[in-house]
Amino acid sequence: MTHSLVSLHRRAALAGLAAAGVVPTFHLLAPGAARADEGQATYFGWAGYDDENLWQAYVEREGGAPNFTFWGDEEEGMAKMRSGFAPDVLFPCNYSIKKWVDSGLLQPVDVSRLSHWDDIIPALKGVPGSAVDGDHYWVPVDWGLTSVLYRTDLAPEYVDDESWTILWDPKYKGQVAAFDSLVDGVVIAGIVAGLDNPFDYSTRDALDAIRPFLKDLTDNLRYYSNDYTSMEQGLASGELVAATTWNESVVRLKGEGLPVAFMNPKEGAMTWVCGLSIAKDSPYPDKAHVFIDAFLDPRSRAYEMEVFGYGAATQSAFELVSEDVLVALGLSKNPEEILSAGIYQQPIQGESDLQALFEEVKAGL
Repeated sequence: MTHSLVSLHRRAALAGLAAAGVVPTFHLLAPGAARADEGQATYFGWAGYDDENLWQAYVEREGGAPNFTFWGDEEEGMAKMRSGFAPDVLFPCNYSIKKWVDSGLLQPVDVSRLSHWDDIIPALKGVPGSAVDGDHYWVPVDWGLTSVLYRTDLAPEYVDDESWTILWDPKYKGQVAAFDSLVDGVVIAGIVAGLDNPFDYSTRDALDAIRPFLKDLTDNLRYYSNDYTSMEQGLASGELVAATTWNESVVRLKGEGLPVAFMNPKEGAMTWVCGLSIAKDSPYPDKAHVFIDAFLDPRSRAYEMEVFGYGAATQSAFELVSEDVLVALGLSKNPEEILSAGIYQQPIQGESDLQALFEEVKAGL
C-alpha cells in the first residue's frame, strides 16, 4: 500500500459515508485541541496520523501532544534515520518490516507494557519478520485491502464472477487502470499467473512466468498511475470501467450514487497491515510505548475505521462502530473472516530484478 497517497484522500470517506446515508457514531475533537510540546514522543511515518482523535489517550497520560514528522516513503525514512534523525516511533507496513528489523534501526517493543496488546486480532500478531527470538519489533495498528473497484453497470458480467482478470479483458482495453507500484500493481500479474508465491521473484523462472502476463496487462491498461484521485474520477465519469484501489474508495463513489463494487476476487484480494515500531535511538522510549498504546485504544481504532475506512487491529474497536457503517466500509464484526480470505502482502524477494522487468515492459521491450 502507498500510504503517502492515502493521506490526501481518506478523510473524504467521512463525507462519503454521510452522503450514502450512513452516519458515523464517533465524535471528533475540535481542531487544535492539542499541540505538540517539547519533551514528548516524536512520530515519524506516513502523513495523516497527526489527527488528534487517534491519540487522545497519549495526551491524557502525558499531559501534552506528541510531535509529528512525515516521510514520503519508507526508503526516505530509513535514509533520514541513517543520517542521524532520531524519532521515537515509526509506522512501517508489513511488507517492509523485515527490512526495518534487518536495518538495525529498531528496538524491541515491550508488549507487556501495552494494555491493549491482548486485544489485537490474533491473525495480525504473527506477521512474518515482526518478531525475532521472541522480541516484538512491530505492533499492528490498521489494515486494508487492495483489490479492483469496478462499475457494475458497465461490466455486469463480473458481478457474479469477480476476478482480477477484468484488468486483462480485451473488451475493456483502454478502460482499466492499475497502481504504478510493485506491491500494489505488478504483483497482481503474479497472482493471475498462478505463482505459488506472487511476492517471490528471486528466480529467473518466476520472472519469465510473469513477463507475458505483465506485458498483456500493460497493453490493456489505459494507464498505470499513483494519482488516486484521477482513478476515482475516471471511474465516476465512466472513462474507466475498473481500477485497482483500496477499500475506502467504494464508500466515496457509492456516496456519489455511482453503481460500483469493490471486488472480492476469486483469486483473493491483497491485504496490507501497517503498525508502529520504536526507533533504536528513541530519546523517549517510555513515551513511545504510551504512544503505541494510545493508537491501540478502542476510541482511536473506531475513529480510524469510521473516518479513514480502514480495519482496526484490535477486536474491541469493532464493537464501537455500528453495523451499518461496517457494512458500508466492507468490514464486519468478525474481521478475521475478511483477513483469512485475503493474500497478505509480503516483502518482495528479487525486488530489484522485478523493478527492472517492470521498467522494461513499460518501455515496450
